[in-house]
Amino acid sequence: MAARHDPAAPAARILAAARGASSGASSGEPGIEARLLCGAAGRQPPPGTRIFQPFADGSFLAEAEPGHDANELSQSDADLLRRLGQWLSDWPPGLVHLHDLSPFGMEFIGLVRRLCPEARLLLSLTPELAGRLGITGPARGFLHQAPLRRFLAETLLLLPCESLIPACVAFGLEPERLVVQPGLPPQAPSCPMPPTGRFLVVACCPGDAAQHALLAATAALLARFPEAPLLEIRPPAEAADALAAAQLLLLPDAEGADPEGLARLALAMGRPVISAAQGPVAQLVQPGRDGWHAAMNPTALAHLLLDLAEAPGQVSAMAGRLQPPAAPALFARYREWAADPARIAPPARI
Repeated sequence: MAARHDPAAPAARILAAARGASSGASSGEPGIEARLLCGAAGRQPPPGTRIFQPFADGSFLAEAEPGHDANELSQSDADLLRRLGQWLSDWPPGLVHLHDLSPFGMEFIGLVRRLCPEARLLLSLTPELAGRLGITGPARGFLHQAPLRRFLAETLLLLPCESLIPACVAFGLEPERLVVQPGLPPQAPSCPMPPTGRFLVVACCPGDAAQHALLAATAALLARFPEAPLLEIRPPAEAADALAAAQLLLLPDAEGADPEGLARLALAMGRPVISAAQGPVAQLVQPGRDGWHAAMNPTALAHLLLDLAEAPGQVSAMAGRLQPPAAPALFARYREWAADPARIAPPARI
């Protein structure tokens, strides 16, 4: 399992779950042995070492930043690629789950294909990564897009929601290699939903003047109605803490941005989300399943919140349906994919 950052990232929790699945496997069911590979993210390795283990067994960091080109999603460091090849040869994996293409680059896919031709390759295609690849974001030129498409064709792409499928097909990816499989949610405190009624909506405002004006105008409209929801405007650092007492999270960015990742945290806590109808959050939050889309203007937001206040059962019912993906379900899919080599591991073409 390769990830972009350090063992605080979601992939580290998958590694921990893998160890649990391996040690707790029932008789007759194969266990799972897992390794986690992350970019060192500035942590210095011992002299002469590029891949090292500063944490628990099974967790590795690689000094990958010097040759990493974030714009090209490429890794040009030949010495690192050679050492990664040795690392793979020493412990050839049967299934490789990439949580990003950074910082090891698309070349890592080719490396796995050449050294471990039978390995099953998975890639979690988050909305953020889809934008960087040019699938949903600004289109890349042919010289950039062609190799990306070629390397992605070697993987089974795990999508967080159905709405990414048309963009992936338009990009030139094979529909049969697209699977809706949400990733594990961020760690979140266990906190039951407060009683609905005149409920609390936490609105995350990162300091943008236009968003502050939007939320202030919305709050003024709601204030005219005694039973209206309470709109509490918080900066991102405080919004996460306030979610435990709230029923809803409102992300007012008109472009649907959520750089702090609060939407995933709210869903993991069982709190529905209100977002714009476009952007990465809109791909994560599906109306009727995870929350609501709304036009980001005061009147539209006030009407939506007042409608929810008149029928608070909508909020509690949706919160009750929010069931974050669990590690056992993901590992059941791992076993399913590992048992079906034709689905994931075509003849290597790299």
